[in-house]
Amino acid sequence: MNQIKGLFIDIDGVLVEDGQAIEGAVSHLNRIRSKYKVRLLTNTTTKTISEIHQILNNLGFNSLKEEIITAPIAAQLFLKSKGLSKIYPVVNPKIISEFESFTFDEKKPDAIVIGDIGKNWNYDLLNKLFKCLMMGAKLIALHKGKFWKSEGTLQLDIGMFVEGLEFASGKTSIVIGKPNYSFFEAALQSIGLTKKEVVMIGDDIDGDIGGAQNFGIAGYLVKTGKYNEQFVSTSEVKADRLIERFSDLFTN
Repeated sequence: MNQIKGLFIDIDGVLVEDGQAIEGAVSHLNRIRSKYKVRLLTNTTTKTISEIHQILNNLGFNSLKEEIITAPIAAQLFLKSKGLSKIYPVVNPKIISEFESFTFDEKKPDAIVIGDIGKNWNYDLLNKLFKCLMMGAKLIALHKGKFWKSEGTLQLDIGMFVEGLEFASGKTSIVIGKPNYSFFEAALQSIGLTKKEVVMIGDDIDGDIGGAQNFGIAGYLVKTGKYNEQFVSTSEVKADRLIERFSDLFTN
């Protein structure tokens, strides 16, 4: 453990749940900041970095904007690197501003960018996206989550819609958020450490832990947030360490 110098910490389910700080998370994170560099990773596609930063600070976390790594920001970098300037953003209206440097085109875009739009999914929208894909648009998913936890229960995530569009169009999506390699690479470059010097702490056995391990860093799974014992027991991914909650990290 002496070689660990940095922490990649998932926000939802590790530090925060249903808008409230998880017991012990605030004091523990603020206490260990003196020893570890921190990057706060999130697949959320409904809030801007400024909003996330404000929420965390309101809860008592002494976070900095530069510590927060989000899928929309990573998507911006990817789209620009590939010269994809015309996009069809299927995202929450709250984060449209994150893509204001691109041209919006719902008829013949270079790429479709899919994020969380809640209950606004319907057949007409899916069919419209399918037609764009068949005309050559690339399919960019801010993440491909199977489910998440809200109001105490598990809820379906956008992964099912992304896979449906893949199946119908025959195209493979480019996934930007966790567990994608490029997302962890962006975080690693940001923190300025080697893979052996960083550990990922998350509540998602596949997206957080599996993604981190595939990238080459250790993954610690917490039993909070979306943690589900049955799902974890059937997963091919095995966490490097299992801890009850974030506040138990490095206490032994």
